[in-house]
Amino acid sequence: MPAWSEALIAGGAALLHALFWAGLAVLHIRRLRLPVRHETGPVTLILPLTGAVPGLEALFGALAAQSLRPRRLLVAVESEDDPAAGRARALAPMLPFPVEVVVAGRSERRAQKNTNLIAALARLDGQDACLVLLDADIRPQPWWLSALATPVLTGEVALVTGYRWPLLDRAGPVPQLVAWFDRTIALMPKLRRLRVVWGGSLAIAPRALAELDLPRLLDRALSDDLSIGGRAAELGLPVLTRRALLLPTPTEGSARGVFAFMRRQLQLIHLYRPAWWWGTAASVHVALVSWLWLAALAVPGSPVAVALLAVISACGVVRWRVMTLVGRRIGVQDPPGGSARQLLIALLPPLAEAFLCALFWASLRTRRIRWRHVEYEVEGPDAVRVARRFMHAG
Repeated sequence: MPAWSEALIAGGAALLHALFWAGLAVLHIRRLRLPVRHETGPVTLILPLTGAVPGLEALFGALAAQSLRPRRLLVAVESEDDPAAGRARALAPMLPFPVEVVVAGRSERRAQKNTNLIAALARLDGQDACLVLLDADIRPQPWWLSALATPVLTGEVALVTGYRWPLLDRAGPVPQLVAWFDRTIALMPKLRRLRVVWGGSLAIAPRALAELDLPRLLDRALSDDLSIGGRAAELGLPVLTRRALLLPTPTEGSARGVFAFMRRQLQLIHLYRPAWWWGTAASVHVALVSWLWLAALAVPGSPVAVALLAVISACGVVRWRVMTLVGRRIGVQDPPGGSARQLLIALLPPLAEAFLCALFWASLRTRRIRWRHVEYEVEGPDAVRVARRFMHAG
């Protein structure tokens, strides 16, 4: 077999993988527009909390600066012993709208986050034109709530969602690799027929809230957003993912904690969307093997192998550049050190792909899943029980 032919066979998968992701990134930036239409209406926010929540002051500051002022904020905690309860009450005066702390209690048959959400949902009074679920780790831009709620307030769609945009505020290799992975997901097209939603920033219309029947849907579930997205698909509810709704999100915790977070995310996908998990795992493994094979051919000096490696690295640079431009457009300026580390990851695809392979192997088993201070025993998407509880963080 000619050397050039072997190089093409060896690097084919890696090249297609690189071209595919670079193409998606370019498509995203070409279609990215900040929202220009801003409606008003009564909106209630629901924020499930646990632990010390070190970034809560920054979140409350961002909520206070929203161009669309919410009607109220419901903060749902497990118990009065949870440090989050005291933190929320202490910081409530920062906000120019009412804050209610809802104590949910414990349940042994579902995720604690879902128990908190169910308790907060019971406090709804039918006066809202839109309900918004959010996570505590986001740092939303001033236009976030308006952009999220407007398509619901106008009656265009039933659910609106976005995704997190990891900040490069951590210099370690694990946070940097997680940021690259998460930003890659953020640039993927979210096809409406798939009804993919993210619970960290999700607007729900009142009619959809009634159809989804969240208290019943979440009653035995481990994941909130994957359960909601699956049910929305079953009901045929229109879901909109807005490209500009990328929420700046600091990377918190140790490298081990960041790895555990991503492992849990993939465990949940494995549990609720196994076809996605297996398909992505297979493609990443094939791309990694292909790149390593191509690199082995390039060492003796194969010009075709070297050229293919250069093209693959160039695709990575395109993705890095698009990520930089997307960040600027949504109001995020990457620090020089963080940007340089992201460029290194872009130039050397095996760094990210080997990390992803490790994550997939770590998330292969879903029988036990640790989420915050609770460990769950899982038999299926709707067969969950609490195995152990630990002390609240902080």
